[in-house]
Amino acid sequence: MWTLALAGARAHRAALTGTALTLAAAGAVLSTVGVLAESGLRGGADIDGGTLTTLAASYTGTALVVVVLVVAATVTLALRGRRREFALLRTVGATRRQIRQQVSREVVLVALLAVPLGAIPGVVVATRLEPLLREAGVLGSGSALRLSPLPAVAAVVVLLPSALLAGRLAARETVRTAATDALRASAAEDAAIGPTRRLLALVTAVAGVAAAFAPLVVPGTIGGTSAATSAFLLVGATALAGPLLVGQAFARTERLTGGRRPAPTRLALHNLRGFSRRLTTVVAPLALALATGTVQTSVDGAVAEAGRQQLRAALTADLVVTGAALPGRLADLIALRGVTGVVPLADRRIQVRTDDDDLPDSLAWETTGVRVVPADASRTLFDPGVTRGALTGLAKAGTVAISSDAAFELGRGLGDTVEVRDAGTDRRLRVVAVFDRGLGVGDYLIGPATAEPVGGTPAATVALVSTSQPPAATAERLRALGLTVGTPEAYVATVIDSDAALQHLSTVLLLLLLVFVGLGAANSLVLTTAGRRAELALLHRTGTTRRQLLRMTMVESLLTGALAWLVGTVAVLPAVLGVSLGLLGWQPPAVDLTTYVLLSGAVLLTAVGATGLTAWWAIRRVGGSARR
Repeated sequence: MWTLALAGARAHRAALTGTALTLAAAGAVLSTVGVLAESGLRGGADIDGGTLTTLAASYTGTALVVVVLVVAATVTLALRGRRREFALLRTVGATRRQIRQQVSREVVLVALLAVPLGAIPGVVVATRLEPLLREAGVLGSGSALRLSPLPAVAAVVVLLPSALLAGRLAARETVRTAATDALRASAAEDAAIGPTRRLLALVTAVAGVAAAFAPLVVPGTIGGTSAATSAFLLVGATALAGPLLVGQAFARTERLTGGRRPAPTRLALHNLRGFSRRLTTVVAPLALALATGTVQTSVDGAVAEAGRQQLRAALTADLVVTGAALPGRLADLIALRGVTGVVPLADRRIQVRTDDDDLPDSLAWETTGVRVVPADASRTLFDPGVTRGALTGLAKAGTVAISSDAAFELGRGLGDTVEVRDAGTDRRLRVVAVFDRGLGVGDYLIGPATAEPVGGTPAATVALVSTSQPPAATAERLRALGLTVGTPEAYVATVIDSDAALQHLSTVLLLLLLVFVGLGAANSLVLTTAGRRAELALLHRTGTTRRQLLRMTMVESLLTGALAWLVGTVAVLPAVLGVSLGLLGWQPPAVDLTTYVLLSGAVLLTAVGATGLTAWWAIRRVGGSARR
């Protein structure tokens, strides 16, 4: 069987080359993520392991779903074009088991060659991210990511089973059908889908809609991340039900347009309807590209906007004072004429145990920021939105106030304890308050009494000031003391801008993923069009001109791109609405229109460009020197 598999791979090297490119690109994506995850897990004094692990984990979920879907679609499409070959093998005596073994061996050969080769540039790409990681504060100056063969091995472990399963499913219909029936069915596609596939499509669609509105129940970034999975589930549901939906959609299109269509358009509509399974395999990656980019950037934008609004709502003071001179001038600030209240805020880095299981420290402990707040802080200067307990409880040592997001993630509430590691010392802090504005002020607040025993109370970095005089006059006197003074709005804008490095890194990772999806989609279009040479030659021999064939394929590509755009748009809407309602309330949905418009154009351009160029190449070779 290995000999037959090698012969089959050589005979179909053109189609398998496209599959190999997609698998290599998938290996590159997963190895890039693997390097980040491994470096975060191994940690080190010069690596913020918790932040890096969190970043890799948040990206890994999306990357795995997208990569598996694109790889499955590519392998399925490459093998679907060989249905006639498999049917002929059945008629000459090949057993179902032998067909399955041949498919499996060919997929194994391609995957074992392509994935490790793709993992090498993936590791190189990860090392090129080091400047961005240093800029974001995840890597120390002069430090580097940890490199090993493990990311490449992990990529093979993930992609090989996915490709094998896709190959088995692609050949499943042929091997389950009687040999003569399989040969007859290899020339046409059935738009009907079985009851199991219908049920799976329905369950996936319901799960997608439910996930979209998770932010209404699950607070903060956890709910936003859950909502982002909605788009993937809805695209997956469309792929499962695609043949049925496509057949019905284009059947209605034919009836609506009636007979008022030129011949190329009629041929295009008949092809799209008659080969709905082939079309679904092409539409899914294109729709996925649009959905992935739009959802990720829209969710990130909604979370950032929610953080901005929450921080602004928490800063109820008249002025915000910062600057290196603040700690030495704090007493002068408090005594200054016209100042009626001062709340000094300080920040420090600690580790919080987020998992009680026996896991490595990089997984069980998360590095995060904690804000030191006076227990008597007035709500007229600083209001984190306490819903349970009171900040006055922070006057006692060993206490902490946590956000509702952290309370949900840790499973803790008022009166429970949170295990933290501060300056190498493990302590348990009792929760005395729960507040709502965690995206703005941070997830953890402690008082000076808790900060003092380990490392001492950190110096104040921000002071919130209320004044009985016009803020502008008070600000001038504060500047005379060498302090930096601004309004709460200006301070919020500065804080939001300081997160730009991490957002830039996330954008780069998303761009890499979109490049992979675009490559997979273009490869699917090329495979589909190139595999239609026999069909185009038959149409040409029966009187269709080359010009009509080219117009037919262009109409098909336009309709394919439009359908992918529609599916991607519909898949995005529930997630965007859910995230906006959960994080921003009754406000206009936070849609990244720039990304949406750019990706919409890219989807249409990819569909038309990849199909048009391949069709032009194929049509030039049909009919010899026949007239146009």
